[in-house]
Amino acid sequence: MTLGILSCLVLFSFWSIANAEEPKTSLPSLALSPEHRPTHHAFQNDKSAPAAVQRFAEQQAVTLSTNNAEANWKNADLDFYPLGPGTHSWMVQAAFEGKPIGYMIITATEQGQMMLSEYGQGEQSPYNYELLGQALNQQHVELEALLAGGGELHLGYALPLLAYWKVEQPNHPALYIDATNGDVLPPQLLNLLEADSKQVSASQTHLSPAPSGSVDPLHLRPVFNPDDNLLWITSKPVAADRVQDVIQHVEIQEIVFSADDRNVIYGGPLPVSGYQLWHTEQEEESILYVALGGKTSIQRFVPLSTLQQDGQFYILKP
Repeated sequence: MTLGILSCLVLFSFWSIANAEEPKTSLPSLALSPEHRPTHHAFQNDKSAPAAVQRFAEQQAVTLSTNNAEANWKNADLDFYPLGPGTHSWMVQAAFEGKPIGYMIITATEQGQMMLSEYGQGEQSPYNYELLGQALNQQHVELEALLAGGGELHLGYALPLLAYWKVEQPNHPALYIDATNGDVLPPQLLNLLEADSKQVSASQTHLSPAPSGSVDPLHLRPVFNPDDNLLWITSKPVAADRVQDVIQHVEIQEIVFSADDRNVIYGGPLPVSGYQLWHTEQEEESILYVALGGKTSIQRFVPLSTLQQDGQFYILKP
């Protein structure tokens, strides 16, 4: 990551803590008319995803179904949406009999390997049009007028975990909106992230095959808002070698994930709201996906290894 990006992260760290997990219920809902609602035609799908990406997504869907057959992941219809800049990630929306059942975000690494960067269960997913409309209304931008007047919407994704909308308005600076909670993001940071992402190249023709595997049942925790009790800020973070045990400990009810000066990228600080263990034939150790959010932002399952690169976990004591 460039020095400029790090500088911006430090500059906006206080901003991110102040805005994380803020309720959005007071914002008005925006009903889009059918002719202006973004559809599959607004964002390319299926044909834009390489065959290897589609096979990888299909395998992950089969894996997700191994302990959750009622969700119908195995029989789901999968729609693919490229996430810019650089198109190294794809949003995969899963539906069964026309009803959303979950989502996945798949990323191609520089080494040509694919990884499941995150996923979600149920009807919630990033890039929700209603949440986008609410955020734009707060900025006094009408989505119908924006689209009718030549404006454009782009789905963006910046590693490790920033899903966002890029809203381009004629004769106005672009707006960047967090796709998971509706927060307006600092444009200076996003400009740097996009420039940095465009420099990364990944082969989309020689991607690694997907390993087969299985998952344990979902384990969910009560959802809370870290802003309601800020005592966790003064406590010591959980030691790295104890984090997985703590997350899986049934008696510990409230755990907070915070990436400190990188919270703006994670939409944090966020509550740990569950976990799910993944097993593959090639790996001796299981992979823990940690569920973050779920109260005022969508719930996202993310590899623990991703989170530990940037953040710490805190136990919220009564």
